[in-house]
Amino acid sequence: MNNIKEDNSPNISKAKTKKSFAAKYIKPMLDGSFLSKETSSKELPFIAFILLLIILFISNTFVAQNTVRSINNYKQQVKELRIKSIAVKARLMDNTRQTQIANKVKKLGLHESLTPPKKIFIEKEK
Repeated sequence: MNNIKEDNSPNISKAKTKKSFAAKYIKPMLDGSFLSKETSSKELPFIAFILLLIILFISNTFVAQNTVRSINNYKQQVKELRIKSIAVKARLMDNTRQTQIANKVKKLGLHESLTPPKKIFIEKEK
């Protein structure tokens, strides 16, 4: 009649064990075993692409740091030039006062007129 056969041994073919992402991809990269496989020649373009991305990332970081340094340098130069500009404007305002100019031209033998200027009116001919 019907014989039931009981199998107590685990059936490996039905239940395949699933490897994790780390065990499948990261572990072989870290221990270098992926280079020893025959399929490593197929993976070389991908590895070259990853290396290119790493180089681009490093160079981009370097360029960004240099840009930040130059911006800070230019900000410092602008600050110094603004201070210098304010000092030159103050000196110019001081040197162009009427009393300062009068003192400077006294040395040349000129003196300031004490009478105010008069307007001259010219009548137009009709």
